[in-house]
Amino acid sequence: MITPDRIGHVVIKVRDLERSKKFYMDVLGLQLMMELPKLKMAFFASNGRDHHEIACAEVGADAPGPQARQVGLVHIAFRLRDEDHLRAAYKELKEKNVPIVFTVDHGITKSIYFRDPDGNQLEVYCDNPPEYIAKMKENRYMGMDKLDFTPDEPSILEAFKANTVL
Repeated sequence: MITPDRIGHVVIKVRDLERSKKFYMDVLGLQLMMELPKLKMAFFASNGRDHHEIACAEVGADAPGPQARQVGLVHIAFRLRDEDHLRAAYKELKEKNVPIVFTVDHGITKSIYFRDPDGNQLEVYCDNPPEYIAKMKENRYMGMDKLDFTPDEPSILEAFKANTVL
């Protein structure tokens, strides 16, 4: 049996590498670790911990975007330190006009789901403290309440009904 230590990195397809580099560096604050211009690929990491955690490979301007209800990646999640950092991330996403898909208090985590310029769904989240989770009576893992500091955003149920999640 294979027993991975952890997921090492994800590679996604993008239409325009320069646009994606700007998004992943300016919006998500990732560090450009390396670029391979001949292959039209860029590699990013948070805090320079790894050679890369996510890479973007350019496939061209006319490439179709992610389609609802097709097999493939649903989202990539980026863990933040705490709720203060999640609140700051929400404010920055709004200031940079990044489309929010929905927000949710999953119980075990609080999350904001949004899209990159190519329509790839991303998530920033923070773990809830153990005392917060202990107070929950049900749905400790998959709560569906909207985040209290994002009243104008769709809930997870609204996003599923609008078919904007999968």
